[in-house]
Amino acid sequence: MRSTTPSHEPIGDQTSDAALIACIAAGQDKALDLLMQRYKKRLYAFIYRYLREEETAYDIIQETFIRVYRHARRYKPDYAASTWIYSIAMNLCRDHARRQKLRRWVSLDWMPGSDDQENEHSLHDIIPDPSSNVEHLLEVKESLTLMRNAIERLPHDLKTALILFHLEGYSQEKCAETLGVTTKTIETRVYRARKMLAEKLVKRLGS
Repeated sequence: MRSTTPSHEPIGDQTSDAALIACIAAGQDKALDLLMQRYKKRLYAFIYRYLREEETAYDIIQETFIRVYRHARRYKPDYAASTWIYSIAMNLCRDHARRQKLRRWVSLDWMPGSDDQENEHSLHDIIPDPSSNVEHLLEVKESLTLMRNAIERLPHDLKTALILFHLEGYSQEKCAETLGVTTKTIETRVYRARKMLAEKLVKRLGS
């Protein structure tokens, strides 16, 4: 049986996520408010990184918590609440991306390089310095477009791992907890995403 917060113990900042979801299932709207306060900023950062659409990010946050409210009884405390909540948001992002065929979602001032984050390369390391040369400016613009297109084509699983790890700054352990996978899986997905981006961009720039 699902554990709930006893009626004589008011919910508050110390109430666990799982207990809040149980309270939501029991019809306590305040629990939903508290859960939203805990997750809305983190969810916004993730969703905006994925979609690069401010208004859509807010819409998806709202829809995420609507689904949390509607399906609270389906939540199984055996899994981290963050995993469940993020899975709802990620599915909504993926569905939106499929419908809209997104063109932009991530900052382009970086380039996947070695496995060491400190050795990451900016796009400026592999494309010409534009200075005042119009031809070089066009080359830079083309390079950024290639990077953007390559990112958009990443498989959903690789994209979400890349966003959480590199752009949101989550540790591998936190990524694994959020996505409901092992740390080894996160390591593999991030590596594959960076490798795919690097290979595609270098291939196109060299052609």
